[in-house]
Amino acid sequence: MKKAIKFLLFLSVSAFLMYGCNNSNPESDIAYSFFVAGHVYGNPSSIQYGAYPRFKEAIGFLNNYPLMAFGVFTGDVVPRPTPEYWDSLQADLKMLEMPYYIAPGNHDRGEEFTKRYEKYYQYFKRGSDLFIIMTPVNWNIEGKQLDFLKTTLSENKDSTENIFIFIHELIWWSPENRFNSVEINYRPHYPGSTNYWEDIDPLLRETGKNVVVFAGDVGCNQKVSPCMYYSYDNITLIASGMGSGNKDNLVITRVHKNGTYDFRLIHLNGDDKSGMGKLEDYRVD
Repeated sequence: MKKAIKFLLFLSVSAFLMYGCNNSNPESDIAYSFFVAGHVYGNPSSIQYGAYPRFKEAIGFLNNYPLMAFGVFTGDVVPRPTPEYWDSLQADLKMLEMPYYIAPGNHDRGEEFTKRYEKYYQYFKRGSDLFIIMTPVNWNIEGKQLDFLKTTLSENKDSTENIFIFIHELIWWSPENRFNSVEINYRPHYPGSTNYWEDIDPLLRETGKNVVVFAGDVGCNQKVSPCMYYSYDNITLIASGMGSGNKDNLVITRVHKNGTYDFRLIHLNGDDKSGMGKLEDYRVD
């Protein structure tokens, strides 16, 4: 009898521990994750073939991250769009154990990109979430690309819960608006104006969905901002990048089963992946 009671107690305790562990597992409510990495060729003053070393060192971490579904590179993945630079980058990216997409930047566009990846802009869905890859030309989304964006949003918004958009330049940025405190990689590239606030912002607002726009044109050296975060109405604007040597970073988005999401700013220098704090710490006021 005593042995039976002890056995039942053992089963009860074991069940409690298993239930407790499952409930306390911070990943238990995550549907999937994806990473976003900007300026993966690194520092323009110290160019190497292949991906920036700090990113290469993080590939194992990304491969083992819970429920990592895919990655998106937000532009300037090669310093020059030559076959040699693309070959060396793609050799490094073969180490990733998940699909990846590229939102090409000014350094990436050209014959080699279209030969290898075909499309400058595209969309795909995962569950009820919509993902749009864009490539602004001279910081503007115009012409056929603007038509593509309008059509994609219109045709998918009713079946979509969250919208994630990926570009290279911070097309919402201006030296004369609230974002002038963010130091982008190369101010002379700013064309003087963009159509974000006139054309793109109204389209995103009209969806009535949660929209996140990721850009990757920061962080290339210690003089520029490592990342930024800004949220207004139904729209969140995020930029991240690498090349500085001390605040290299990427962003992981975790999408929860209930449709919400959160961001993790991953510090690529040293062993402490949370060493830069939270992405929201880099909020623009």
